[in-house]
Amino acid sequence: MGVERRRVIDIALVMMTLTALLVLPGAVVGLAAQLPLRIAVATSMPVSFGIAAIAGYVYGRIGVTWSLTSYAVATAATAAVVGLVGLVITGVIWVVRRRRARRDARPAGRRRLRRSRVLRRSGADRARGGRPVTGPARPGGREGQSVSRRGRRSRWWLLPGAAVLVSAWLIGQMIITELAATPGGTANVFQGWDAHWHANYIRFIHDGGPASPDLAGELRYPENGATLYYPSTWHSIGALVMALRGIGAVETYNLVQIGSVALAFPIGVAALAWLITHRRFTRPVVATSAAVAAMATPLFPGLPFVEVMVAATPSAVANGLAGLGAAVVVAATADRRLIPAAALGLVGIGGVHPSGMVTVAVIVLFWWLFEGLWSPVRGRVRDFVVLAGVGLAGVATLLPQILTVSEEADDISAFEFQINADRAAMWGKAAALQVRHVQDYGVRWVLLSLAVLGVIVMLRRLIVWPLLLWGGLLVVCVNAMGVFGNWTGGVLRGMGSVFYNDPRRIGVVMAVLVAAAVGVGVGATVQLLAGWMGKLLDPLTDPEGRGVTGVQVAVALAALVGVGSWVVQASPEYAVGAGSNQRWGRMVDEHDLRAFRWLSEQPQAYSGLIYTNPDEGSGWMYATDGLPSTSRHYLNSGDAAPLTRYLFHRIDQAGVNPEVDAALARLGVTFVYVSPPNYWGFQPPNEHLLELDETPGLAKVYSDSQVRIFAVRAAFTEAELAQILENSPFPPHGRTPLTLAADLYGPE
Repeated sequence: MGVERRRVIDIALVMMTLTALLVLPGAVVGLAAQLPLRIAVATSMPVSFGIAAIAGYVYGRIGVTWSLTSYAVATAATAAVVGLVGLVITGVIWVVRRRRARRDARPAGRRRLRRSRVLRRSGADRARGGRPVTGPARPGGREGQSVSRRGRRSRWWLLPGAAVLVSAWLIGQMIITELAATPGGTANVFQGWDAHWHANYIRFIHDGGPASPDLAGELRYPENGATLYYPSTWHSIGALVMALRGIGAVETYNLVQIGSVALAFPIGVAALAWLITHRRFTRPVVATSAAVAAMATPLFPGLPFVEVMVAATPSAVANGLAGLGAAVVVAATADRRLIPAAALGLVGIGGVHPSGMVTVAVIVLFWWLFEGLWSPVRGRVRDFVVLAGVGLAGVATLLPQILTVSEEADDISAFEFQINADRAAMWGKAAALQVRHVQDYGVRWVLLSLAVLGVIVMLRRLIVWPLLLWGGLLVVCVNAMGVFGNWTGGVLRGMGSVFYNDPRRIGVVMAVLVAAAVGVGVGATVQLLAGWMGKLLDPLTDPEGRGVTGVQVAVALAALVGVGSWVVQASPEYAVGAGSNQRWGRMVDEHDLRAFRWLSEQPQAYSGLIYTNPDEGSGWMYATDGLPSTSRHYLNSGDAAPLTRYLFHRIDQAGVNPEVDAALARLGVTFVYVSPPNYWGFQPPNEHLLELDETPGLAKVYSDSQVRIFAVRAAFTEAELAQILENSPFPPHGRTPLTLAADLYGPE
């Protein structure tokens, strides 16, 4: 019991560390921008990613190692710049207003005449039962606040805030419960491709590698460090967690993945619900809609759970935060203090994964075209300047990434995820969110019905942009399932290429919209009922009308309790897939793990490179033990690493072909690690790696189950080879009996 309790405490400390790294830097910058504390905290996560994205790139240029200290320095510098710019802008505004006041000064007679006109206009307004005209009410701004609320601070923001925290806790707790039951617990090696790369990237940054995304080639291509740009922002935060908590890269990947996804989706969905409702509904409806949307997030298997199951972590986090990023960008049109958070948030989301930045841009574009342009916040020109300025800031900051993605557009668009179904079935699957993996859980009819209720509510208030956005994504998703036969198919594939034309990835954004619609439908409905109940109760209990607020709070809490109970009943089924699927030795089992440990103790294990087959997943040895494998990604190196590619089809000629021996020497290969089978069934076995027993230039030193380890003879003396063989618990010609192996290492 003591060990179990300690394990729970350790996991909680990891999650607290991750939360602090994602919240505190962004909150500090928000406070420097003069935002209220609650707004600074609410917008902090993408801002923190933005700080890490910019700092990682800059530090990579000047040779500074990524660490907690460098992250703190970057936060302080960003806060100082934001605060200084804010003071300058405030000073300029003050000077302009001062000069305008002096310019508008009139002689006493003119001032009295102007005052009398104002008084007459005010009297006419009062005669009509209205209030004096003081300027247009702007939703989201101070002018839009009701006079009856003046002097009384609203606490409705507590509702969505609490819902986000509870939803994140439920998601994390459910997945970790399943993960802890797998072999190795939270340090279990994920048996899939994407996690292979992400865990290695975290280890690479932690071990002193640069956090700059354009230097990822040093990890991907150990042969020569060829140029590669890969978004590293999420991995750099993971590396800090690994250092602060003193845990391994595999466990760090597992827990940081769960924690970041659990936070990103509820807050992103809640923010999108706010964006949909805040200009058309009362504060109780807005708060209830955002809270219900956050709480309902775990009911969608395609949001947190499937993305964890397939290990598409950076993409999931970025698109999960897209709703928050879009809401902050739009809110910046009403409050200039949000401009730094909007710009940094856009950079941060793009730094985590470029598809998230595109999602933010698309949401904002649809909002502006179908709402902001016709009902501007502070004027069409001013709104456009703010939106365009924030967008340009994000694009300019991430320009290297954008150029790299455009250079690789052909490779990205080449991905195929088409299904064998007729066109009508494709439309039905996309509309019901039955994309890859999500369809394993069936159609969630009740959720879709509540989303339809939200659509009705939105149409009644003439909020059409979310519906048009969903329709556009629907078309792109259907085209990804089966390309349309005319020119539109190619155009839509180009649009969907940022999501790899994967219906599952497109379905994530669609599910975020549907979850927000569920929140709107439930939130508006329960608050409508609260209004009716209040009208019935107030004449009897509270003639001044204060009882309505109590009813509004009560129905909101009831709705959250109901949705939360639903989550507790339904979502554990999804968590099973997220926490236990692909966790049972498909690529790396106990034989591999103990071979990694043994190899890490051998001479020259770290002085050169260990040749591995990327198709087998043995590159996990870098994440688990820091072993310098040639393949730290699940794809072959290709032309970027010619020696590695050459040996892939020639290594069985070692000791016979001088060119092969020269390639081994130039690459610095000391060991060869073979552990079939390949990951995918369509991958042909590589006979050149599977038949090395008789290769003169290699000496087999380890043979356990599917694992074979060979030492390159030219890299060792005969005495060293003899010592390695003596140290081998599974020598090739005298394997340790199974009973002794079980005593030493546990059951097979």
